[in-house]
Amino acid sequence: MPLTFSAIKNSACRSLYLTAPAAAALVTLTVNAHADAPSVVTSIKPIHSIASAVMEGVGTPYVLVDGASSPHGYALKPSQAFLLQGADVVFWVGPELAPSLKKPIETMAKNAVTVELIDASGIHQLDIREGASFDAHDHDHDDGHSGEEHAHDHAEEDDHDHAGDEHDHEESEHEHAGHEHDDDDSHAEAHDHSGHDHDAEHQHAAHGAVDPHIWLNPENGIEIAKIMADTLAKQDPANAETYKKNAAAFSKRIASLDQDISAELAPFADKKFIVFHDAYHHFEHHYEIEASGSVTVSPEALASADRIQEIQGKIKDLGVSCVFQEPQFDAKLVSVVLEGSSARSGTLDPLGTDLENGPDLYPQLLKGLSSSLKECLGGAS
Repeated sequence: MPLTFSAIKNSACRSLYLTAPAAAALVTLTVNAHADAPSVVTSIKPIHSIASAVMEGVGTPYVLVDGASSPHGYALKPSQAFLLQGADVVFWVGPELAPSLKKPIETMAKNAVTVELIDASGIHQLDIREGASFDAHDHDHDDGHSGEEHAHDHAEEDDHDHAGDEHDHEESEHEHAGHEHDDDDSHAEAHDHSGHDHDAEHQHAAHGAVDPHIWLNPENGIEIAKIMADTLAKQDPANAETYKKNAAAFSKRIASLDQDISAELAPFADKKFIVFHDAYHHFEHHYEIEASGSVTVSPEALASADRIQEIQGKIKDLGVSCVFQEPQFDAKLVSVVLEGSSARSGTLDPLGTDLENGPDLYPQLLKGLSSSLKECLGGAS
C-alpha cells in the first residue's frame, strides 16, 4: 500500500538519514499514488530507463542504484526503504546481480508485485564464463527460458561464443541462495571489498550460474519492456493500452538500433580486446564480437599480481588491440596491465553511469558501447 503523506512526514521527522532530495522524492511518490499511477521501483539505471519508456505519459519510476554506484556490492540506504515500502511494483534483475537488495525487497516491498527479470519467461540466458581467459566454447543456458536467436542471421553460429573468465562477483546461485550484505551505508562505495564470499562465488559458477547482465542483449531489452507492459497493465488496467503502445514503440526503436549496431560492429569481429570484468557477454554474444578475457574476476576486488601478469601475456600473445576500463572503478589497474604493450585503452560502461536517467538512457547505453568498441578497435595500430 502507498505511504500517506502524514506517515512519510512523521517518519522523516524521526529519521536523521532522510535527506531533502529523498524527502522530495517521497512526496512525489505519494502524489503519484494519489494520481492513480502505480508506484514503480527499479534496481538499476538501464532497467529504470526501460520502465520509463513503458510508463511514459502515465508516471515516473524510481531507481535504487543510481549514479556511479555498482549493483554488485550495493547497500540500500535507509532513506530508500520508503521507496520500497510505498511501491506497487518492483522490477529488478535479481540477486545474481545485486544480492544485497534481495532481503530489503523481500521485507520492505511485501505489498508490491515483484518481478525478477532474470527468471522471466522469454529472457535469453547465457552461462557465466569460467577461467581466467575466454578460450574455450560455451553454450547458451537452457532452463526453460527463451533462447530464440536474434534477427541477424547468426542462428547457425549461436553456440560458438568464447567461454572464459569466472564471473566471481556473482554472489548468488540461479536458485537465489545468495549471501546478503550489511545494509550499512558504509558499504555503498563502489570499491567496497568487504562481505565478498569468493568461495561461494566459485561454487555458484561451478553449478551453472547465469550471467545477470541480461539487458545488454537488445532482444532482452525488448522482452523486458513487454514484461513490464503486461505487469503494469494488470496493476493499472485504466492505462493498459498506453503501456502496451509504449512498449511497442520502444521495441521498434530498439530493433532499428540493433540493426545499426550490428552493421557498425561487423568489421571488428576478428579484433582482440580485453574487458575490465566479464559484464558484456550478452552484448558480445549478440553481435559476435567476443572479448578474449577480463582484467579482474571480481570488479570490487584487487587483481592479483599473477592475474595481471597473465593478462599482460595474453595481450602480447593474441595481439590484443584494446583493454577497456569502466567508469565505476579505478582506471589505474588498466594502466598497469597496459604497461609495455601497444594496446590502447577505452571505456565501456554497462550501466550508463554518466547518462541522464529516463527513456533515452537505454538506447544511448547500447549505442555508447558500440561507439566505444568501434573507436578503440578501429584506431591505428
